[in-house]
Amino acid sequence: MSAQRPAGEFSTVERKLLQEAADYLENPSLLMQLANAVGKPLEFVVRAVDKVAPGRVDDAVGAALRTALNVAVRTIPTDAAAPKPADVPEDLRKVGALPGFLHKLSVAVTGTAGGLFGVAGLAVELPVTTTLMFRSIASIAREFGEDIDDAEVRLQCLTVFSLGGAGEAGEAMDSAYLSARWGVQEMVTHAARTVAGMSAEQLASAMQKGTAPALAALLSRIAARFNLTVSQKALVQAVPVVGAATGAAINVAFMDHFNRVARFHFAIRSLERKYGRDTVQDAYQAAARRLRDDRRG
Repeated sequence: MSAQRPAGEFSTVERKLLQEAADYLENPSLLMQLANAVGKPLEFVVRAVDKVAPGRVDDAVGAALRTALNVAVRTIPTDAAAPKPADVPEDLRKVGALPGFLHKLSVAVTGTAGGLFGVAGLAVELPVTTTLMFRSIASIAREFGEDIDDAEVRLQCLTVFSLGGAGEAGEAMDSAYLSARWGVQEMVTHAARTVAGMSAEQLASAMQKGTAPALAALLSRIAARFNLTVSQKALVQAVPVVGAATGAAINVAFMDHFNRVARFHFAIRSLERKYGRDTVQDAYQAAARRLRDDRRG
Protein backbone atom coordinates (compact mmCIF):
# COMPACT_ATOMS: atom_id res chain seq x y z
CA MET A 1 0.00 0.00 0.00
CA SER A 2 1.37 3.42 -0.95
CA ALA A 3 1.91 6.07 1.70
CA GLN A 4 -0.97 8.49 2.14
CA ARG A 5 -0.25 12.00 1.00
CA PRO A 6 -0.78 15.04 3.23
CA ALA A 7 -3.94 17.13 2.86
CA GLY A 8 -1.99 20.02 1.40
CA GLU A 9 -1.41 17.98 -1.71
CA PHE A 10 -5.04 17.76 -2.82
CA SER A 11 -4.98 18.51 -6.52
CA THR A 12 -7.13 21.23 -8.08
CA VAL A 13 -9.38 18.54 -9.56
CA GLU A 14 -9.77 16.84 -6.18
CA ARG A 15 -10.64 20.08 -4.39
CA LYS A 16 -13.18 20.87 -7.12
CA LEU A 17 -14.63 17.38 -6.71
CA LEU A 18 -15.14 17.84 -2.97
CA GLN A 19 -16.88 21.19 -3.48
CA GLU A 20 -19.14 19.80 -6.23
CA ALA A 21 -19.92 16.76 -4.10
CA ALA A 22 -20.97 18.96 -1.18
CA ASP A 23 -23.03 21.13 -3.52
CA TYR A 24 -25.06 18.13 -4.68
CA LEU A 25 -25.07 15.70 -1.77
CA GLU A 26 -26.04 18.30 0.83
CA ASN A 27 -28.88 19.77 -1.21
CA PRO A 28 -30.03 17.40 -3.97
CA SER A 29 -32.75 18.77 -6.25
CA LEU A 30 -34.33 15.48 -7.27
CA LEU A 31 -37.94 16.61 -6.93
CA MET A 32 -37.23 19.61 -9.16
CA GLN A 33 -35.56 17.33 -11.73
CA LEU A 34 -38.56 15.00 -11.70
CA ALA A 35 -40.99 17.90 -12.01
CA ASN A 36 -39.06 19.14 -15.02
CA ALA A 37 -39.21 15.64 -16.51
CA VAL A 38 -43.01 15.86 -16.70
CA GLY A 39 -42.92 19.45 -17.90
CA LYS A 40 -44.66 20.86 -14.84
CA PRO A 41 -43.47 23.49 -12.35
CA LEU A 42 -42.63 22.17 -8.90
CA GLU A 43 -45.51 24.05 -7.28
CA PHE A 44 -47.99 22.34 -9.62
CA VAL A 45 -46.60 18.91 -8.76
CA VAL A 46 -46.89 19.49 -5.02
CA ARG A 47 -50.40 20.95 -5.29
CA ALA A 48 -51.67 18.28 -7.70
CA VAL A 49 -51.40 15.39 -5.25
CA ASP A 50 -52.78 15.47 -1.72
CA LYS A 51 -50.75 12.46 -0.68
CA VAL A 52 -49.00 9.37 -2.02
CA ALA A 53 -50.17 6.09 -0.53
CA PRO A 54 -47.42 5.54 2.09
CA GLY A 55 -48.09 1.81 2.56
CA ARG A 56 -47.74 1.18 -1.15
CA VAL A 57 -44.42 3.02 -1.27
CA ASP A 58 -43.11 1.18 1.82
CA ASP A 59 -43.94 -2.21 0.33
CA ALA A 60 -42.41 -1.34 -3.04
CA VAL A 61 -39.19 -0.02 -1.50
CA GLY A 62 -38.61 -3.10 0.64
CA ALA A 63 -39.22 -5.44 -2.28
CA ALA A 64 -37.02 -3.33 -4.56
CA LEU A 65 -33.98 -3.43 -2.26
CA ARG A 66 -34.27 -7.17 -1.62
CA THR A 67 -34.65 -7.88 -5.33
CA ALA A 68 -31.73 -5.63 -6.29
CA LEU A 69 -29.36 -7.30 -3.83
CA ASN A 70 -30.51 -10.82 -4.68
CA VAL A 71 -30.31 -10.35 -8.45
CA ALA A 72 -27.00 -8.50 -8.20
CA VAL A 73 -25.41 -11.31 -6.20
CA ARG A 74 -26.57 -13.80 -8.83
CA THR A 75 -25.72 -11.84 -11.97
CA ILE A 76 -22.90 -9.31 -11.44
CA PRO A 77 -19.90 -10.95 -13.13
CA THR A 78 -16.97 -11.84 -10.90
CA ASP A 79 -13.48 -10.81 -11.90
CA ALA A 80 -10.38 -12.49 -10.54
CA ALA A 81 -8.17 -9.58 -11.56
CA ALA A 82 -7.46 -7.05 -8.84
CA PRO A 83 -9.26 -3.73 -9.51
CA LYS A 84 -7.03 -0.85 -10.49
CA PRO A 85 -7.33 2.31 -8.39
CA ALA A 86 -8.50 5.29 -10.38
CA ASP A 87 -7.65 8.95 -9.90
CA VAL A 88 -10.55 11.37 -9.79
CA PRO A 89 -11.23 12.39 -13.42
CA GLU A 90 -11.82 16.01 -14.42
CA ASP A 91 -15.27 15.04 -15.73
CA LEU A 92 -17.07 12.63 -13.39
CA ARG A 93 -19.77 12.04 -16.00
CA LYS A 94 -17.33 9.83 -17.90
CA VAL A 95 -17.21 7.32 -15.03
CA GLY A 96 -19.55 4.43 -15.85
CA ALA A 97 -20.76 6.30 -18.92
CA LEU A 98 -21.35 3.31 -21.23
CA PRO A 99 -22.95 0.98 -18.66
CA GLY A 100 -24.91 3.96 -17.37
CA PHE A 101 -26.22 4.74 -20.86
CA LEU A 102 -27.33 1.14 -21.39
CA HIS A 103 -29.01 1.03 -18.01
CA LYS A 104 -30.74 4.34 -18.73
CA LEU A 105 -32.26 2.80 -21.86
CA SER A 106 -33.52 -0.07 -19.73
CA VAL A 107 -35.05 2.11 -17.01
CA ALA A 108 -36.66 4.24 -19.72
CA VAL A 109 -38.48 1.09 -20.82
CA THR A 110 -39.63 0.29 -17.28
CA GLY A 111 -40.62 3.92 -16.84
CA THR A 112 -42.70 3.80 -20.02
CA ALA A 113 -44.71 0.96 -18.52
CA GLY A 114 -44.81 2.56 -15.08
CA GLY A 115 -46.03 5.85 -16.51
CA LEU A 116 -49.15 4.15 -17.83
CA PHE A 117 -50.17 2.95 -14.36
CA GLY A 118 -48.81 5.74 -12.15
CA VAL A 119 -48.41 4.91 -8.45
CA ALA A 120 -50.39 1.68 -8.95
CA GLY A 121 -47.56 0.26 -11.08
CA LEU A 122 -44.84 1.09 -8.53
CA ALA A 123 -44.77 -2.39 -6.98
CA VAL A 124 -44.00 -3.97 -10.36
CA GLU A 125 -41.75 -1.30 -11.85
CA LEU A 126 -39.61 -0.22 -8.88
CA PRO A 127 -37.82 -3.57 -8.18
CA VAL A 128 -36.77 -3.79 -11.83
CA THR A 129 -35.66 -0.16 -11.96
CA THR A 130 -33.78 -0.43 -8.66
CA THR A 131 -31.94 -3.56 -9.80
CA LEU A 132 -30.83 -1.81 -13.00
CA MET A 133 -29.68 1.20 -10.99
CA PHE A 134 -27.79 -1.08 -8.60
CA ARG A 135 -25.85 -2.59 -11.49
CA SER A 136 -25.02 0.88 -12.79
CA ILE A 137 -23.84 1.91 -9.31
CA ALA A 138 -21.64 -1.20 -9.14
CA SER A 139 -19.99 -0.35 -12.46
CA ILE A 140 -19.20 3.14 -11.14
CA ALA A 141 -17.76 1.67 -7.94
CA ARG A 142 -15.50 -0.62 -9.94
CA GLU A 143 -14.11 2.24 -12.01
CA PHE A 144 -12.99 3.87 -8.77
CA GLY A 145 -11.00 0.79 -7.83
CA GLU A 146 -13.59 -0.95 -5.65
CA ASP A 147 -13.61 -4.76 -5.66
CA ILE A 148 -17.24 -5.60 -6.43
CA ASP A 149 -16.59 -9.26 -5.59
CA ASP A 150 -16.26 -8.12 -1.97
CA ALA A 151 -19.49 -8.44 0.06
CA GLU A 152 -18.90 -5.15 1.86
CA VAL A 153 -18.42 -3.26 -1.42
CA ARG A 154 -21.68 -4.64 -2.79
CA LEU A 155 -23.43 -3.49 0.37
CA GLN A 156 -21.74 -0.09 -0.04
CA CYS A 157 -23.33 0.03 -3.49
CA LEU A 158 -26.69 -0.62 -1.84
CA THR A 159 -26.15 2.19 0.68
CA VAL A 160 -26.03 4.67 -2.22
CA PHE A 161 -29.84 4.48 -2.15
CA SER A 162 -29.74 6.01 1.35
CA LEU A 163 -27.39 8.88 0.45
CA GLY A 164 -27.93 12.25 -1.15
CA GLY A 165 -31.51 12.59 0.02
CA ALA A 166 -33.34 14.72 2.54
CA GLY A 167 -31.60 14.58 5.88
CA GLU A 168 -29.98 16.53 8.65
CA ALA A 169 -26.39 16.76 9.76
CA GLY A 170 -25.51 15.02 12.97
CA GLU A 171 -24.59 16.98 16.08
CA ALA A 172 -20.87 16.37 15.61
CA MET A 173 -20.64 17.28 11.95
CA ASP A 174 -21.78 19.73 9.33
CA SER A 175 -22.70 17.18 6.67
CA ALA A 176 -25.93 15.26 6.12
CA TYR A 177 -24.07 13.00 3.67
CA LEU A 178 -21.39 12.02 6.19
CA SER A 179 -23.99 11.63 8.93
CA ALA A 180 -25.92 9.18 6.74
CA ARG A 181 -22.71 7.28 5.92
CA TRP A 182 -21.66 7.00 9.54
CA GLY A 183 -25.14 5.90 10.48
CA VAL A 184 -24.93 2.75 8.37
CA GLN A 185 -21.20 1.94 8.36
CA GLU A 186 -21.21 -0.39 11.37
CA MET A 187 -24.33 -2.08 10.02
CA VAL A 188 -22.63 -2.60 6.65
CA THR A 189 -19.63 -4.22 8.34
CA HIS A 190 -21.80 -6.60 10.37
CA ALA A 191 -24.04 -7.48 7.42
CA ALA A 192 -20.99 -8.10 5.20
CA ARG A 193 -19.69 -10.65 7.66
CA THR A 194 -23.07 -12.36 7.55
CA VAL A 195 -23.31 -12.66 3.75
CA ALA A 196 -19.63 -13.12 2.90
CA GLY A 197 -19.77 -16.92 2.83
CA MET A 198 -23.27 -17.27 1.39
CA SER A 199 -24.15 -18.51 -2.06
CA ALA A 200 -26.81 -16.65 -4.04
CA GLU A 201 -29.36 -19.31 -3.07
CA GLN A 202 -28.46 -19.08 0.61
CA LEU A 203 -28.70 -15.29 0.54
CA ALA A 204 -32.12 -15.40 -1.12
CA SER A 205 -33.31 -17.90 1.48
CA ALA A 206 -31.93 -15.84 4.37
CA MET A 207 -33.69 -12.69 3.14
CA GLN A 208 -36.96 -14.56 2.64
CA LYS A 209 -36.88 -16.31 6.03
CA GLY A 210 -35.35 -13.43 7.99
CA THR A 211 -32.46 -15.56 9.25
CA ALA A 212 -29.83 -12.87 8.63
CA PRO A 213 -30.79 -10.18 11.19
CA ALA A 214 -27.75 -7.98 10.51
CA LEU A 215 -28.64 -7.84 6.82
CA ALA A 216 -32.32 -7.28 7.57
CA ALA A 217 -31.44 -4.38 9.87
CA LEU A 218 -29.26 -2.79 7.19
CA LEU A 219 -31.95 -3.16 4.52
CA SER A 220 -34.49 -1.61 6.88
CA ARG A 221 -32.21 1.36 7.56
CA ILE A 222 -31.55 1.93 3.86
CA ALA A 223 -35.24 1.50 3.03
CA ALA A 224 -36.22 4.23 5.51
CA ARG A 225 -34.05 6.73 3.58
CA PHE A 226 -34.77 5.35 0.09
CA ASN A 227 -38.46 5.63 0.89
CA LEU A 228 -38.18 9.43 1.01
CA THR A 229 -36.70 9.52 -2.48
CA VAL A 230 -39.15 7.01 -3.95
CA SER A 231 -42.02 9.02 -2.46
CA GLN A 232 -40.87 11.99 -4.55
CA LYS A 233 -40.88 9.81 -7.66
CA ALA A 234 -44.33 8.45 -6.78
CA LEU A 235 -45.57 11.99 -6.17
CA VAL A 236 -44.60 13.04 -9.69
CA GLN A 237 -45.97 9.83 -11.24
CA ALA A 238 -49.30 10.55 -9.56
CA VAL A 239 -49.64 13.90 -11.35
CA PRO A 240 -52.52 13.83 -13.85
CA VAL A 241 -51.63 13.08 -17.50
CA VAL A 242 -48.27 11.49 -16.69
CA GLY A 243 -48.06 8.90 -19.45
CA ALA A 244 -45.61 6.53 -21.05
CA ALA A 245 -43.23 9.16 -22.44
CA THR A 246 -43.02 11.16 -19.23
CA GLY A 247 -42.78 7.95 -17.22
CA ALA A 248 -39.60 7.16 -19.14
CA ALA A 249 -38.26 10.68 -18.49
CA ILE A 250 -38.99 10.33 -14.77
CA ASN A 251 -37.01 7.10 -14.56
CA VAL A 252 -34.04 8.52 -16.47
CA ALA A 253 -33.97 11.52 -14.10
CA PHE A 254 -34.26 9.11 -11.15
CA MET A 255 -31.30 7.09 -12.40
CA ASP A 256 -29.27 10.22 -13.18
CA HIS A 257 -29.68 11.23 -9.54
CA PHE A 258 -28.35 7.97 -8.11
CA ASN A 259 -25.55 7.77 -10.67
CA ARG A 260 -24.42 11.22 -9.56
CA VAL A 261 -24.62 10.21 -5.90
CA ALA A 262 -22.62 7.04 -6.66
CA ARG A 263 -19.92 8.95 -8.54
CA PHE A 264 -19.44 11.39 -5.68
CA HIS A 265 -19.63 8.66 -3.02
CA PHE A 266 -17.06 6.36 -4.59
CA ALA A 267 -14.82 9.25 -5.63
CA ILE A 268 -14.74 10.35 -1.98
CA ARG A 269 -13.97 6.78 -0.87
CA SER A 270 -11.14 6.73 -3.42
CA LEU A 271 -9.72 9.92 -1.94
CA GLU A 272 -10.04 8.44 1.55
CA ARG A 273 -7.86 5.51 0.50
CA LYS A 274 -5.36 7.97 -0.92
CA TYR A 275 -5.18 10.58 1.85
CA GLY A 276 -6.86 8.96 4.84
CA ARG A 277 -10.51 9.05 5.88
CA ASP A 278 -10.27 11.84 8.47
CA THR A 279 -8.33 14.13 6.15
CA VAL A 280 -10.84 13.80 3.33
CA GLN A 281 -13.92 14.01 5.52
CA ASP A 282 -12.60 17.13 7.24
CA ALA A 283 -12.05 18.71 3.82
CA TYR A 284 -15.54 17.69 2.73
CA GLN A 285 -17.11 19.15 5.87
CA ALA A 286 -15.22 22.40 5.27
CA ALA A 287 -16.67 22.48 1.73
CA ALA A 288 -20.16 21.84 3.14
CA ARG A 289 -19.74 24.70 5.64
CA ARG A 290 -18.61 27.10 2.90
CA LEU A 291 -21.64 26.13 0.87
CA ARG A 292 -24.00 26.68 3.79
CA ASP A 293 -22.44 30.05 4.61
CA ASP A 294 -22.70 31.16 0.97
CA ARG A 295 -26.39 30.26 0.89
CA ARG A 296 -27.06 32.20 4.06
CA GLY A 297 -25.62 35.20 2.25
